Amino acid sequence: MGRCRVAGLASVKPGELLGVEAGGLPICLARLESGEVYAIGNICSHEQIELSDGDLQGTEVECPAHGSRFDVTTGAADGLPAEDPVSTYPVTVDGDDIYVEID
Repeated sequence: MGRCRVAGLASVKPGELLGVEAGGLPICLARLESGEVYAIGNICSHEQIELSDGDLQGTEVECPAHGSRFDVTTGAADGLPAEDPVSTYPVTVDGDDIYVEID
């Protein structure tokens, strides 16, 4: 599939999440307070809930339904009830554009 432009940098402020789509896949963008942008699968591995509706705390996204946490840098599930990780995707910021790499 390749590199897909998913958003403008201004559309996701530091400390916030944004749900986007890349190549038909639901993606959760997470912009850390440091300004770094990460992309993980937007659907919680425990239930069909959008992670972008949750909260970003440091490098962890907390699912709004049951409180499962996922590390945005690795996709690892860091809090029950989720046990399975979510996918991660490489991100490139080019000027004001955010791109996600989809295989």
